[in-house]
Amino acid sequence: MLFSSLKNLIISISVAAFLISCSAESVDEPLFPVVDDSNALAQPSPRELDQDLMIIWETYSYLAREFVGRNDMDKAKLAEGAVNGMFEALNDRHSGYIPPDRFNIDQTAFQGKFYGIGATVGPTKDGLRVLIVAPIAGSPAEEAGIKAGDIIMKVDGADTEGWTVLDAVNRIRGELGSKVTLTVLRIGESEPIDVTITRGEIKLSSVTSKMITDEEYAHIRLTSFTKETHSELLVAIQEMEAEGAKGIVIDLRENPGGLLISVVDIISEFIPKNELILYELDGNGYRKNWLSKDFGNHQEIPMVILVNEFSASGSEVLAGALQDLDRAVVIGETTFGKGSVGIQRRLSNDGGIYYTVARWFTPKGRVIEEKGLEPDVIVKNKANETDDLQMMAAITQLDFQLK
Repeated sequence: MLFSSLKNLIISISVAAFLISCSAESVDEPLFPVVDDSNALAQPSPRELDQDLMIIWETYSYLAREFVGRNDMDKAKLAEGAVNGMFEALNDRHSGYIPPDRFNIDQTAFQGKFYGIGATVGPTKDGLRVLIVAPIAGSPAEEAGIKAGDIIMKVDGADTEGWTVLDAVNRIRGELGSKVTLTVLRIGESEPIDVTITRGEIKLSSVTSKMITDEEYAHIRLTSFTKETHSELLVAIQEMEAEGAKGIVIDLRENPGGLLISVVDIISEFIPKNELILYELDGNGYRKNWLSKDFGNHQEIPMVILVNEFSASGSEVLAGALQDLDRAVVIGETTFGKGSVGIQRRLSNDGGIYYTVARWFTPKGRVIEEKGLEPDVIVKNKANETDDLQMMAAITQLDFQLK
């Protein structure tokens, strides 16, 4: 259940939060950049539609004239249902529809901040509800009294039974300054309590670092790739080297991706300029190469990369490039398998659609989509095991490299 929930979360987040860019010029855009309507292709009128698509217009026309409940029909819901049906028929897990109330909120995820309560959520053991894994220090959630382990029973009065993690995130996040009331069941309590929280700006650091105890190695964890990740990483490396780090472990576990420009900048720190990092192929067979920049400030430091089944998209670009270029040893589990490039368009109802426009490949031409990236050394952490076997393997590898 946990694997399923996290996997669904990664797929859904890929809609508008943690993927790679498809525009070399729009360097601050995600994989799904919002394309201005003025750049869109001219839309055909119903009379100009392909004959196979005429049934959509015909069906609506019949319903509008003859359906017994036609006076109460919600045209917006009918339209959204038709759009959702189209994407379901595509059978592409990286394409879909974003309703208006989510579209603008989703765009904030690439800035390293968002508006919400500031808490990590996850599924309960039975998978029926969502609980608070931990409130972020200093966040509105913490200040309002939300505690780790609180089971969310209701959000603004709506029963959460059967909700996924994404369902909860979508309902809890909102506009800056707005309020949300969580009804939570606290550990040791028999009755739920209501906690009203004023949403605030939540700033997230995508880089954490520390020296590994008793070792001369730095553990640098990248949780996503935002506008700030590259600069945060440089600071972390500088601090770790000042503490005597002779090797680094780049931890990409549970990192679902982000901005491609951030990934390219990070990779460029570890390799010479003009090296192929990845390439894309679109539906017309056009190839686009992404090359490293003239950075290369850390080409010599020994490095190991950790990945698992929830390392996706940008994480797979980084690990795949450094693996193909023999710059780093990759340790862990086969990655998620997000090897597609997408685009996002705003619709006239202020909602949006996102869909795949190309596939990307590693420098050696490896296909990542649905297959994932195979580590050099496969190590699985055991459930309920306190020892981090993957980290232990990374330390062993660095020991070997530094002999």
